[in-house]
Amino acid sequence: QNSRNYEMAPQAVDKKGIPLDGGPPLPVPIVVIAVILTVTFFSGGSGLAYLVYIYGDTAAFDAKIAIVSAQGLGWIYAGVIAFKFFQNIYTMMANDTRLACRVQNPNQHIYKVYGAPDTTGYVMMEESGPIGKFNRAQRAHANWGEIAFYVVAVFVLAAYVFQFQAFCALITYFCTRIVYMKMYSSAAKDRGLGLGIGLLVLSVMEGMCALTAYKSLSG
Repeated sequence: QNSRNYEMAPQAVDKKGIPLDGGPPLPVPIVVIAVILTVTFFSGGSGLAYLVYIYGDTAAFDAKIAIVSAQGLGWIYAGVIAFKFFQNIYTMMANDTRLACRVQNPNQHIYKVYGAPDTTGYVMMEESGPIGKFNRAQRAHANWGEIAFYVVAVFVLAAYVFQFQAFCALITYFCTRIVYMKMYSSAAKDRGLGLGIGLLVLSVMEGMCALTAYKSLSG
């Protein structure tokens, strides 16, 4: 087996098992990073969705959007986009607490053994060997469970107007999640590529929803 999949580089920790080095400091506050990433992905996805609209069967898209508008359903599409931004704020707030405690993924909680000597370390996830790979794979699987309902909601709404294009985006997104699982299980720091591409593809479906909301509410 490739040792890279099973072994993590040793990390200096304190007597409780908390890493001494939390990584390089962020160049700007985490809220700024969150805003930049959210705007970048949403803008990119919306731009690609607009290209699908103007170079696809625009008349058919407009006919479906007209139905959405006539039924007063535009606010449902707008609500999905509002949820996206709210969720990103929530995630940013959670990530901000990681900086202070210096504990990185895949750990989501830190447990204390009560009644044990003060030198007893916190209970954290094993990160090395086959067990570490298993823990990271389980965390990647849990990540999917946390977002699956939202992906389904975005797909259903986007596919009402952009049927085939939304289906293609969904299948592509599934492929990126497989890449994400594979890379995360190898090393937590390597999960970024699959995650980033997946977010961009998801942003295309979100862009379809945003375009539908805009045209149905402003028409």
